[in-house]
Amino acid sequence: MKAVYRAVTVALFASSITHALPPAPAFLLPGDVIPLKHTIEMTIDPDRDTFTGRATIEVEIRKPLNVIWLNAKDIVPLEATVGGKKAHAEAAGDEFIAIELDSPVQPGRTTIDLRYRGKLDEKAIVGPYRKKTGDDWYVFTSFTPIDARRAFPCFDEPRFKTAWKMTIHVKRADKAFANGRMLREVDEAGGMKAVEFAETKPLPAEVVAFAVGPFDIFDGAPAGHGTPIRVITAKGHAAEGKTAAQASVDVLPRLEAYTGIPYPFGKLDHLAVPEFPFGATENPGLIVYKNQALLAAPGDDLTAKARAIRSLQAHEVGHQWFGDLVTQASWDDVWLSEGFATWIAAKMMDQEQPVARKRLNAVAARERIMTMDESARTRPIRLAMNSRHDTENVYSQFVYQKGAALLTMLEGWLGEDRVHDGLRAYLKKFSFSNATTADLEASLRAAAGVDPAPVMDAFLNHTGVPSIHGECMDGVVKIQPAALPMPVCIRGDGVTPTCSVVDAQHPAIALHRGCPSWIEFNSGATGYYRTEWTPAQLNALDLSQLSAAERLMLVYDLRAAHSDSALLKKLAADPEPEIVRAVAGDERRKQ
Repeated sequence: MKAVYRAVTVALFASSITHALPPAPAFLLPGDVIPLKHTIEMTIDPDRDTFTGRATIEVEIRKPLNVIWLNAKDIVPLEATVGGKKAHAEAAGDEFIAIELDSPVQPGRTTIDLRYRGKLDEKAIVGPYRKKTGDDWYVFTSFTPIDARRAFPCFDEPRFKTAWKMTIHVKRADKAFANGRMLREVDEAGGMKAVEFAETKPLPAEVVAFAVGPFDIFDGAPAGHGTPIRVITAKGHAAEGKTAAQASVDVLPRLEAYTGIPYPFGKLDHLAVPEFPFGATENPGLIVYKNQALLAAPGDDLTAKARAIRSLQAHEVGHQWFGDLVTQASWDDVWLSEGFATWIAAKMMDQEQPVARKRLNAVAARERIMTMDESARTRPIRLAMNSRHDTENVYSQFVYQKGAALLTMLEGWLGEDRVHDGLRAYLKKFSFSNATTADLEASLRAAAGVDPAPVMDAFLNHTGVPSIHGECMDGVVKIQPAALPMPVCIRGDGVTPTCSVVDAQHPAIALHRGCPSWIEFNSGATGYYRTEWTPAQLNALDLSQLSAAERLMLVYDLRAAHSDSALLKKLAADPEPEIVRAVAGDERRKQ
């Protein structure tokens, strides 16, 4: 009877605390507690579906508080302290843990210490999860965009970048990996060992990662400025990582040369996993890929496979600068990560092509997103994220492909050198920090001497594909219609590329040398718009003077207009296979 009485008393006490708590945040954490460093210690056995952990978070308190909110999901808090004093912790609102104190914690620095229990999912590929390969269990992680909170209580938003210090207790027969390099392994009782990792540079929680299991390792040659390269696979598959290791040797120096910043995260591991919700995720120092995307299995066409792996690594390793070194301040601006990685990957892969084929793949990718942008599936690049449901669409192809197309348009308008200078300044200024679209616009403005904000904001915040018609009279090209500010670049017979921002108030581009015999209305194929051609303009067009990218774009413009012109038929004999496929309407082939 005494035991029953005590249990009822504890239950009533817990219930009273629950009712006394203020409502959980709607989605975003309040800004009154700022994390400075996360220290995570976990005990993980892949054979078990639960694990235990301890999160120690150094924070700065901005105002007196009775309750501190942390992100956590599917985590059971066990005991907590704040500043060494006991506190009550409980799950609240499905996405949070509330830490309640007996007396208010005062402004200043303090430490939150929380022991907890979490789960390793087997069915969902989210948060920390486990999968069996052969006879062995492995643990992997998939945290983007908001599921680091399933592995440890934390501040799980991109604006909160901190250093991360991790120690994982595992069976001695297993290996453990994390973002930082391994510092030491120490044997422990019960056939266990502690694997301690170096503290990372400031990272958002969503790109923190770890893995545990009986892995094999392929050690590649150092890449770029001497970064050690490894490919981590399930037992027995290390040899299949050779091609991926060589891809890093090829790709990493190109990215270092473009950004002007050596790879910033020390070591670079590529981890192959059997099941993953994405093709890959750019966790610094521990990039994760689906097996089939990273490994070259016996029987694969090695030339094609190596090219595909280089392209994928160009994207994911490109993220190490755009997304990891400089992180978007909110999910609204995720294009600063994904749009940039898509764009720079195409730029790096163009280095393997003859100059005449430059931008062909980018034009083909842009056409696919234009087709979506002209449909009911359209959405702006930038969208506010206000719930878990909203984040299910955070990685829309518009963020990737239209974001990349916008960057290509900026290069065509402002000039590649100026954009390059602006991006280097942007990366340097916001290294290991957060940035916004406005920050990027400011860096480009300083480099180019032109304010790109009206154009960028128009394309980021509005949907649809502009369509223009141009006519030249007395040396002036009138562009109609142009409701939103849009850079239009033209060139023609004897006319070098000329770019101008046109809109309803400024619909003309002056050439000063009269009207040429032919005009290309999207010089360099960089603009995110379609051109409506008259028969006379098409008849005058000199295909021999157009680049392959411009000819491909011309095919797409004519197909969008349902044209069956003689020029389109002539393009069916083009030497570039991408153009021939486009003329035939074969959209099944993807990059």
